[in-house]
Amino acid sequence: MGRSKTDIRKKEIVESCYRIISKKGLKAATLKAIGKEMNVAPSLLMHYFKNKEEMIIAVVDYMVQQMDRAYINEMQKLPTARERLAYYLNRTLDLNVAANVDDRVFYTCFYLTMENKKIRESFVRMYDHDEKIISQLLMDYMEETNITGFDPKSFAIQITAFVEGFYYYKMIYGESDELKKSISRLKEAVFRELKLIN
Repeated sequence: MGRSKTDIRKKEIVESCYRIISKKGLKAATLKAIGKEMNVAPSLLMHYFKNKEEMIIAVVDYMVQQMDRAYINEMQKLPTARERLAYYLNRTLDLNVAANVDDRVFYTCFYLTMENKKIRESFVRMYDHDEKIISQLLMDYMEETNITGFDPKSFAIQITAFVEGFYYYKMIYGESDELKKSISRLKEAVFRELKLIN
C-alpha cells in the first residue's frame, strides 16, 4: 500500500525546510519561506506540523533516511556478512554516508540539541539506529567467521565516535592530506583487528 497524501505532503514540507536551512540557515526556514517555496499558504503547513520543533525533528529523521540510502540497498545485495561489514566500514570511514546530508543542516540541527530535549532525543534515535546497524553487522560477521572477543555495542560506539570526530575535524580544517592519512590508518587498524580483507 502506498503512502498517504498526508505523508507525501509532510515529506515535501520537510524537504523544503531542509533546502532552506541548507541555503540560508535556520532563521530563514520560516513557515512563510517554506510556504513560498512550495507555493502554498503558510497556514497550510500548520496542519502538518504544530511548530518548528516538530519540523526540525522530522528533518533529523529525513537525514537518517538520506544517510541510509547511501548504503543500505547496496549492502543488502552482498552475500556474506564479511562483505557487508567491510562495505559498511569502507563507506562510513571514508565519510561517504554522511555526504548524503548537507553539513549546514546537520550541524544546525545538532546545535539545537544543546537546548531542546525533543530534538536531542531525535539525535539519540539517530545514533541508536546507527549503533543497531553496526552492532548487527558485527554480530553477523562474528557468527559467520567464529571470531570472538568483540563487544558489538562498544565497537559501534567507537566507530560512531571516530566518524563524528573525523567529520568535525573536516568541518574545521577541510579535507586535508593529514585527515585522509588518519582515516586510512584507522581503517587499516580496524580491518586488521577484525581480520577483514579490505
